[in-house]
Amino acid sequence: MEIPPLLRPSFWFNPSPVPFQPIVERGLLVIFGAFLFIGILSRIVAMRAGLEKMVKRLIIKISVSLIILGVFGLFLYGFYFERITVLGSRFWYLIWLALFGWYAWKIWKYAFVEIPEIEKKRAEREAAEKWLPKPKT
Repeated sequence: MEIPPLLRPSFWFNPSPVPFQPIVERGLLVIFGAFLFIGILSRIVAMRAGLEKMVKRLIIKISVSLIILGVFGLFLYGFYFERITVLGSRFWYLIWLALFGWYAWKIWKYAFVEIPEIEKKRAEREAAEKWLPKPKT
């Protein structure tokens, strides 16, 4: 039984790798460009739309991560396209993928762990402040 090429270390760490298939090259360019475009677009939407504070922060976190991943990916693609040996190596795509996972985990944690905690604390504070005297205006 032979190991698939994507699981071989020689595929990822070869100093002069075989070029990608043309469809993979275009796919990478489209993916990285889409990350950048969607990141910029979501940042504009977050700035212009009248959203709740937490939702706006979540969208800004997503947009910043997409912009960073898009720019980093386009740099990787540029180094690969220009055949720069060290900076165009395939192991950088593994680093990009790890960075994508890290950003996805941070966003998930913020959306599903931190926001509910903040909302819970806000509700408790409002319930306690309901009985406190209000300043006269």
